[in-house]
Amino acid sequence: MSDLAAPHILALTAYEPGKPEEELKRELGMDDVVKLASNENPYGPSPRAIEAVSGDALALHRYPDPRGHDLREALAAHHGVAAAQLCLGNGSNELIDLICRTLASRGEHAVFGHPSFPCYRIGSVAQELSFTAVPLREHLHWNVDDLLDAVTAETKLLFVSNPNNPTGSYIAKGELERLLRSLPERVLAVVDEAYVEYADADDFSPATELRDARDRLAILRTFSKAYGLAALRVGYVLGTPELVHALNRLRAPFNVGTPGQVAARAALADQTHLRGSVDATVRDRGKLATALEANGLRVAPSQGNFVLLDVRRPGRAVYEALLHEGVIVRAMPAPLESWIRVTVGKPEENQRFLDSLTRVLRESRV
Repeated sequence: MSDLAAPHILALTAYEPGKPEEELKRELGMDDVVKLASNENPYGPSPRAIEAVSGDALALHRYPDPRGHDLREALAAHHGVAAAQLCLGNGSNELIDLICRTLASRGEHAVFGHPSFPCYRIGSVAQELSFTAVPLREHLHWNVDDLLDAVTAETKLLFVSNPNNPTGSYIAKGELERLLRSLPERVLAVVDEAYVEYADADDFSPATELRDARDRLAILRTFSKAYGLAALRVGYVLGTPELVHALNRLRAPFNVGTPGQVAARAALADQTHLRGSVDATVRDRGKLATALEANGLRVAPSQGNFVLLDVRRPGRAVYEALLHEGVIVRAMPAPLESWIRVTVGKPEENQRFLDSLTRVLRESRV
């Protein structure tokens, strides 16, 4: 059966999601587990979103609105654009894959950073694109000149995660604008802003404020992180009407279900809840980084809802040891083998992680 899948698919390393709490409970017989692995919002979604999907009026026996009219109209008003500039996706993951399949052809070229979100590589390989994974400086920081140097005459797509997952780094407004204006006209710049709500650096700017820098620009957003709707899988891309029209040619019908559309619209309308949970996370992100640094650990500056830290030993071993403490974090692959990523949780969850990490490192269990 080795020839069942195409060779380029067999060569792929599948995306590894964070371990679910229920799985760890089954494996180790634990009842008390803290999951800080998948950059979820520990405060959950707006109560309005929960109320919106708990009634009897969702007509679950009917297919969802295939175009997501009401949600797209709400997003259009939120961003000050036309609804024709918005395409919904089953999370931004689907949109990354859709962009690769719709807007690039076999043999064309993609550029993305490394380390960064692995779905850029997966989407490129699945579409049989050649690609350049541009090393981040010190494996942590973006450099615009490095990205531009990787662009060739065959480059069709450039992906930038801003803020970047898993490092938490970002491209400042002036440099992001320079990148967008300097790219050749044929290149579609894809700016993935999954963590944009958590960015508070003075020189950070969302790509939505730089739309006049180039026509070929796709901005990815998600309701899975700050809006707390990860289970419902709702993302969207903001671009030109021509871009959206092209994506809709291949977009799966009914790709965002009715509960997701309804909950996302309710969550979008409750910016007070969003701001409260984001402010709490940003505050505790600083406290967590300070506590880790006080213990002599190197922490990468983060603009996301997570921190990346160097444990100075195999990160996979630390991850495994923390599982036995009932704490789920994320081990990093090469070139960050000695680093782990931890989501910023509620204060008591962060303290649980700190106490467990201290025990693991002190007792030389790894």
